[in-house]
Amino acid sequence: MRVLLITQGISRLVEPLFNSPHEVIGVVESMPRDYSGMSSQRPLFRLLSLVYKLFTPAAMDLKAYCQARNTPYNYLCKGRDAEVERWVAHLNPDLIVVFSMSQLLKGSLLWLPKLGVINMHPSRLPNYRGPNPEFWQYHDMELNPGVTVHYLDSGEDTGDIVAQQQVTIALGEKSPAVLDKLIGKVGVPLLLDTLNAIERGEATRTRQAASPTPRARNLRADEHGSVIDWAHWPIERVWHVLRGTELWLNAIAQPTGWYTGHRWCVEEFLKIEHSDKVGSLTRFQGRHCVAAQGGYIFLSRTFSLKRLIVGILQK
Repeated sequence: MRVLLITQGISRLVEPLFNSPHEVIGVVESMPRDYSGMSSQRPLFRLLSLVYKLFTPAAMDLKAYCQARNTPYNYLCKGRDAEVERWVAHLNPDLIVVFSMSQLLKGSLLWLPKLGVINMHPSRLPNYRGPNPEFWQYHDMELNPGVTVHYLDSGEDTGDIVAQQQVTIALGEKSPAVLDKLIGKVGVPLLLDTLNAIERGEATRTRQAASPTPRARNLRADEHGSVIDWAHWPIERVWHVLRGTELWLNAIAQPTGWYTGHRWCVEEFLKIEHSDKVGSLTRFQGRHCVAAQGGYIFLSRTFSLKRLIVGILQK
C-alpha cells in the first residue's frame, strides 16, 4: 500500500513505518506553530550557537532521513497548505498516516487518498480530544491511558475509531517512559496492524460518542504556575504531575544563575508535617525540595554547559 506520512521530526513512528511492508512514498513534516524558517542573526546568538554545536553530536533531522532513503519530503506550516496539497495530490497516496501534528489537517488533503487519512492519538478517544492529552491525563491522575487509531474528519479527533488499546502506568511514571510504552510498545504495532487491516479491506469503523472530558488543550505560558492546586491536592497528585511533566511544565520556578537552562529533576517525596508554604522551594535535610500538602517533594539538578548555552540562547 502506498502511504504518505505526516509527522513532527523523527517521531517514534518513522522508523517502524519505513521498515513495514508498506511503501512510504512521501513525508510531510508538520512544523511547530511558531515556525518562521528564520533564525536570529545577533552576534551573541551566532557565537553561542557555534559553541553549542561543538558540544552536541550532529543529529539527523527528518529531511535528511528522507533524503538518505530517496523519499520525497515537504513541510507544512502557515501559508503552505495549498502548495502541500498539490504536492500530495501529485504523489497520489492510497492512505495518509498522521502522528504528532501541530495543527489540524485541512482542505482537500482529508479527501485525496482513496483509503482516507488515519491518525494515532495518545488517549482512549473520545476521552481527551485535542493537542495535549498527555498533560491532562497526568493532571487528572489517569493511570489507565490508552492509544487510539482513528480516521480523520473535519473535527478535532472526532473521526471513526478503527482500533484502541489501554495500558497501565505507575504513579509518578515519567513522560518518556509512558510514551515509550504507550506509543512505542502499543501504539505503533496497533497502527501497523490497522494498515494491514485496511489493505485487506477488513478494518472496522466505530462512530465516536460525545467526549466526557474537556478539550485537552495546550497550556498558555502564564497558566503553568496555576495548574496545580497546592492548597487542596494531596502530595501524591502533585508529585505525579510534577514528575511526569518535569521536562516542560513550569509549575515551580526552575533553576537560575549558572543553572539557567536546566530543569529540576523530580525525585521521591516524603510525607511529614511542616510549616512551609505549599508550592514554595525550600531545603529539607540538606536537599532541594518543594513543599506540598503533607510533605516535601525532593528535587535535584546536574550542571551541563550545553544546557546553560541553550538557556542563554532561549532568552
